Amino acid sequence: MRRIRKILSLLLVLCMLPVITVSATGSDAGLESADEEEFRGMWVATVINLDYPSKTGLTVAEMKSEADEILDSCAAMGFNAVIFQVRPCGDALYKSDIYPWSQYLTGTQGVAPADGFDPLQYWVEGAHARGLELHAWINPYRVARNTTDINSLSADNPARQHPEWVVKHSDGHMYLDPGIPEVRKMVIDGVEEIVSNYAVDGIHFDDYFYPGGSNFADSATYKKYGSGFSNIDDWRRNNTDLLVKETYDAIKAINSEIDFGISPFGIWANKSTSELGSDTTGNQSYTYYYADTRKWVKSGWIDYICPQLYWN
Repeated sequence: MRRIRKILSLLLVLCMLPVITVSATGSDAGLESADEEEFRGMWVATVINLDYPSKTGLTVAEMKSEADEILDSCAAMGFNAVIFQVRPCGDALYKSDIYPWSQYLTGTQGVAPADGFDPLQYWVEGAHARGLELHAWINPYRVARNTTDINSLSADNPARQHPEWVVKHSDGHMYLDPGIPEVRKMVIDGVEEIVSNYAVDGIHFDDYFYPGGSNFADSATYKKYGSGFSNIDDWRRNNTDLLVKETYDAIKAINSEIDFGISPFGIWANKSTSELGSDTTGNQSYTYYYADTRKWVKSGWIDYICPQLYWN
């Protein structure tokens, strides 16, 4: 029987904002199990140096010291898991054959830390030494923030090597196009790379699938790959479903004990959209991010879900 995780709380290190969460998913949901356990996790964000490292260009000794301080704090406060952002923007805080080294380490994308330092390896070892789980947090499709200049990326960035995979969005960021099969395969290959090479306890996706709203410039992709769908919205949701299901299967094929979790936007659907929706009026994962989060739970494609509820 698969472990049943009781998700109690997920905190953002920077602001310490509590997030209301839900219990375990899949066919085992609702069953009592001797293996039931609490999951008390904390996010550690690396994008724009929010939490770690505190700034670019730190020495290896300084990066290790900052990691130790955060891990010590997590253990002291009674957490049992750390969700460490290892792929914030089409880059990596670990040695990868697919993605370039993150700019948030040295200040330049593609430039490795000194002395062979591998942040993910250090965090995994440090977490386990303190009795903590380490979940590798990935933003699957985001390429870059606050720029649509493909040439600003390092030469070995897959988005620069395949500009036809990139959508320059109206929000000023660049994203990979989820409707392209090769894009989804690359994302999953990246997950397999982590699971195969690091002793992580989980893989964690944030809420960045389609970036939100209907103004995503993928009409040509829909024309090419959307046969069998009567509208682009259902096709987009199916693309996200494929990513989630295939990621789950890929992880379990390597190690069935590794968890796959997602922290989506907190509203699946409003009652105005679906009679099964919540009594809310905000943006909806189903229609805004093209993420059918309820389906993933009911289908057992994720081991845990942590809806992001940044409101009272």
